[in-house]
Amino acid sequence: MTIKELERQTGLPRTTIRFYEQEGLIAPERRENNYRDYSEEDAATLEKIKLLRMLDVPIEEILRLKAGS
Repeated sequence: MTIKELERQTGLPRTTIRFYEQEGLIAPERRENNYRDYSEEDAATLEKIKLLRMLDVPIEEILRLKAGS
């Protein structure tokens, strides 16, 4: 899905989605034209991150959770 579709689905702004990508929390595939192609798994991950951030869990802790520690 495109970033616009992902914005609509998650309610997160584009800048936030790209920030989480830069932090390594999601890793969308790239199409032939080099556009990002977000999966349903990326959307589900963003929903979890959104919930954790609403609970004031810091990004560093979310990264540790994602890494399994």
